Amino acid sequence: MVNRRTATSAVRDELVQVRAGRACDRRAELAGLLRAAGMFQVLGSGRYALEATSEHAGVARRIYEALSHALGARGEVRLLEPGRGHPHKRYAVRAETVGLQRLVEAGILDDLGAPGGRVPRRLVARRCCVGAYLRGAFLARGSVSDPKAAAHLEIRTDDEDSALELAGLMARAGAEARAREHKVWAAYVKSTSGIGSVLAAMGAHESYLRWEAGSVWKSVHVVAGRLANADAANARRLARAAVTHLAAIEEVDQMHGLGALPAALREVAELRRAYPEASLDELGRLCSPPVTKAAAADRLRRIERAAGFEPARSRR
Repeated sequence: MVNRRTATSAVRDELVQVRAGRACDRRAELAGLLRAAGMFQVLGSGRYALEATSEHAGVARRIYEALSHALGARGEVRLLEPGRGHPHKRYAVRAETVGLQRLVEAGILDDLGAPGGRVPRRLVARRCCVGAYLRGAFLARGSVSDPKAAAHLEIRTDDEDSALELAGLMARAGAEARAREHKVWAAYVKSTSGIGSVLAAMGAHESYLRWEAGSVWKSVHVVAGRLANADAANARRLARAAVTHLAAIEEVDQMHGLGALPAALREVAELRRAYPEASLDELGRLCSPPVTKAAAADRLRRIERAAGFEPARSRR
């Protein structure tokens, strides 16, 4: 069985490949990263510095790129060797700036120019920004259990207020989240569907597929037992297709909302969510008016394209 560190690393490896297209998402992600892992320093003479550390090279590179862009200054990266309290090597990223304005605009400081405090509302006003902020916070201090183990995703924080705020953002992403203190404060989710929602919001779609497969497989096995000619290979194909459909629908919902889809596509998306175990033929019959299996499949492919999924993805 994959241990928690390996599962967490797999999600991080996926998240560092996500490229935020909107400027608002880039700001939200950077704020999530640095509020979770950054250290604010006053250098004097109107100069300030931000420094963040990570054991993950991809995360360090992400911080370097985002910090350099946000502050308009080149950062520096140092390799920290293992030492007391830190058994693994780490990367330290540092950048300096003059004045506080850029730090406030980036959401790294609050609107009063103070470190910490509540996340400015403008940073997480849109659902896409909520996902980007959570992505940054998870890259900095998140962990997730293996899909086969007891479900648990958490993002650690320095205080109760930050944990409660992150739990609220997870709730906006569609998860039932809570905050607790166990050595350190953390916002956490303990349901398979909730973890899937958070992973999808952050852009970790491959990981989302693994989590959603757990709940979809239960429904698929019921259908497989009911259908005399449904062998194991057909059941696996049905499960993979259903999970891919659900991931595409979630992505479109996050980007634009299902209301932006044409009526026919919105209908099949809502039906797929309501009946994850249904075959294409059954989905077509549930449409109003009923449509053929081919028509239902075509509508779902159009949703996958709208989500930016590669055509080959549904055939895995």
